[in-house]
Amino acid sequence: MIVNPIPVSFSAIAPEIILVGTASVLLVVAVFLPAETARRLSAGAAAAALVAATAVAATQFEDAARLSFDHTLRIDAFGQGARMLIFLSGLLAVCLAFGMRRLGERGVEYHALLLSACAGMSLLAVSNSFVTAFVALELFSICLYVLVAIETDDLLSLEGGLKYLIVGSVGAAFLLYGAALVYGASHALEFDRIRASLSHGDAHPVLLLAGVALVIVGLGFKANAAPFHMWTPDAYEGAPTAVTAFMSAATKVVALVIAFRVLVTAFPRQSDVWEIGLAGVVFACFIAGNLGALRQANVKRMLAYSTVAHSGFLLTAVAAHSALGGRALLYYLVVYAAMNVGAFAVVAVRERELARPVEVADFAGWGYRRPLLSMAMVVFMLSLAGFPPTGGFVGKLYIWSAAISNGQTYLAIAGVLATVVGLVYYLRVPFALFDRDAAVPAAVASPGYGLNAGVTMAMAIVVLAVGIIPSPVIDLARTASGSLFG
Repeated sequence: MIVNPIPVSFSAIAPEIILVGTASVLLVVAVFLPAETARRLSAGAAAAALVAATAVAATQFEDAARLSFDHTLRIDAFGQGARMLIFLSGLLAVCLAFGMRRLGERGVEYHALLLSACAGMSLLAVSNSFVTAFVALELFSICLYVLVAIETDDLLSLEGGLKYLIVGSVGAAFLLYGAALVYGASHALEFDRIRASLSHGDAHPVLLLAGVALVIVGLGFKANAAPFHMWTPDAYEGAPTAVTAFMSAATKVVALVIAFRVLVTAFPRQSDVWEIGLAGVVFACFIAGNLGALRQANVKRMLAYSTVAHSGFLLTAVAAHSALGGRALLYYLVVYAAMNVGAFAVVAVRERELARPVEVADFAGWGYRRPLLSMAMVVFMLSLAGFPPTGGFVGKLYIWSAAISNGQTYLAIAGVLATVVGLVYYLRVPFALFDRDAAVPAAVASPGYGLNAGVTMAMAIVVLAVGIIPSPVIDLARTASGSLFG
């Protein structure tokens, strides 16, 4: 029997080769170096690898879409845009990690796991097969389970890691079983081949719809969408803040991008059914996220529930399943990543000053001690709440426009109501920061303050810039979305 070999395209997986190769070298070389030297080397190598991977993805951004490795990968601008967001989130996580308590002891492991997680997310962003998607998802998930629990002397960190492991494994099982049912109905695992098979109309509808439902549930766990969000508050609170910042940005990016790719590429003819399911998830996100955030005094838990509510906005763009929805999704993911990383960077500074978890009350009067960081935090909270002229305001309008254009006005109305409710807890932080009646906290050193402050100010500038001048990001999003629908 003659078997045709599958052609190997190293350019398609060049970012993954860079990241995994760097992580492997670090784990081998660092054994022979002193702890402080190994930490600095690993941080520098991780930053360099992420910059190189971003550059590779950028060079392929406008390339025509192509399929690689026998249709298991689809290299297009849509996936490359997601890749760049993931790598930049990883780079910011490297910066935020300076000052982390256990970094001196586990710096090499932290950076190696971070690079491996970015590699898994990158592979998932360009996956065109359920097999590749599952392998990529497990690669980054296992790394994140360990990163959440990397501070082994902290019970909250261990608890968050364990809950994330258990619930994340359940989500992976749903995705795998759903993929198996889809294969039974279509006799294909590649997204484009699934669509071609289902276009003949010979698939068993019950088997197919059950598979699609389980796939959505599995991806919902990774996107921390309600009602599959039960791991989120504990994992976000227990993880080192640098890890939380990375998870809040990169995990959301890859989960929403792959969800959009799967539904639009593999199941466009079933959209009238899965639209209804996604709408239910959107409503659940708005309710669970906002009600959960209203009850929180701990800032990290409040932001964790905020990410659940924002899953509702992002899934609204997915439910629109149009070129406009794709543009709105990518634009809002850029803004979402910037404002969440920036907000957690501010939390990291205050957390290291107090040497304990940060509550909203701990920001009382802090604006007079750290005015620049506090103004940046105000920008992030206003953007999360959807105030002009921030990127959050433009992003929400863009998503609602996509929903209305697709005849889903009810989702836009629900988003407006959720935004109004969100004002209650988002505005608590700015009011506390500049509370004139509060005593100004004493000046306290914060390990890694310089890099944390730099990340914070950079993200505040991004959030304002893309809100005031959104056209450059919108143009890039248009190119990326067009590559998926072209």
